[in-house]
Amino acid sequence: MPSRWGCRLRIWFRPRSRSAPGLRRSGTQRESDGIGMPTPLNPLKKALREPLLQFLGMGAGLFVLFGLINGPAEGPPNRIVVTNGQVERMVAGFTRTWMRPPNSREIDDLIDAYLRDEVYYREAIALGLDKGDALVRRRMRQKLEFILEDVSALLDPSEEELAAFLRANVQPFRVQPQVSFRQVYLSQDERPDVRADAAELLIRLRAGENPDDLGDQIMVAEAFELASRSEIERHFGEAFAREVSELPTGVWSGPLLSGLGAHLVLISEREDGRLPELAEIREEVKRDWLLERGKELKESTFRKLLEDYDVVIDQPARSPRSNEQLAATPPKAAQ
Repeated sequence: MPSRWGCRLRIWFRPRSRSAPGLRRSGTQRESDGIGMPTPLNPLKKALREPLLQFLGMGAGLFVLFGLINGPAEGPPNRIVVTNGQVERMVAGFTRTWMRPPNSREIDDLIDAYLRDEVYYREAIALGLDKGDALVRRRMRQKLEFILEDVSALLDPSEEELAAFLRANVQPFRVQPQVSFRQVYLSQDERPDVRADAAELLIRLRAGENPDDLGDQIMVAEAFELASRSEIERHFGEAFAREVSELPTGVWSGPLLSGLGAHLVLISEREDGRLPELAEIREEVKRDWLLERGKELKESTFRKLLEDYDVVIDQPARSPRSNEQLAATPPKAAQ
């Protein structure tokens, strides 16, 4: 049964005069950045290398794409047009949520909900309810920043750029030293003299006795294969991980103390820490490069846009003495 709304819907409501508040901008047109060009032969090539211009070009492309997806604006501001694309997105959202497509009545309900949102939104804007609302302002900022993030994700770094980024940010990509070890656990709660017991068991282990027959039960694994220091710290604590990194290989050592108790440890293998080649971690480096470029693009875009505004910050004047008194006054505790 077809939806009562059909695929396209036009709803007319009483026109209302609306005044659009203006933004106070600087009276002069933005001047050139004053960046000199060494030769008149390649200004376009140089401009295309500017990150902000790249962003603006990609941003314009995204806005065109959004326009194609959402469809062109139709008619006066008091007309609501629900396009096929909007209905399809409603249906897709319903399907993701409920794991099935909606029936005709549910499609009608989705359109009803959209119309309710749209009508109340327009009426609220007409009444100026968005003015002075910190939540609305923050949400609008977030939407613009999301667009900037989408645009920055379209950047395609060269191998040279990724290699330079890796050289400048070594630590996040460095592989930690890894160690394989076996441990025999001794519970401090069950043993009155855990150090004496550990010394006795250490002699038996070095004599070749089976470690499976010795020690107490523990909830963590008895053997670890190529575990990083951070992984060892999660299980046994920082002091234990530090001591393990200093133990000799191939011989039972200990006891090492942790928050769990005492441990006798046999190191069987070590791998030194290293910085992988770019080819091994290219996707991880590219991800972090894009995040960094996204932050830079958002900041540079904000600074460029800010040049169009006159900013007046009205602050009460303070004497030097009052400033000193203010700095010396401890902050009050939160009530």
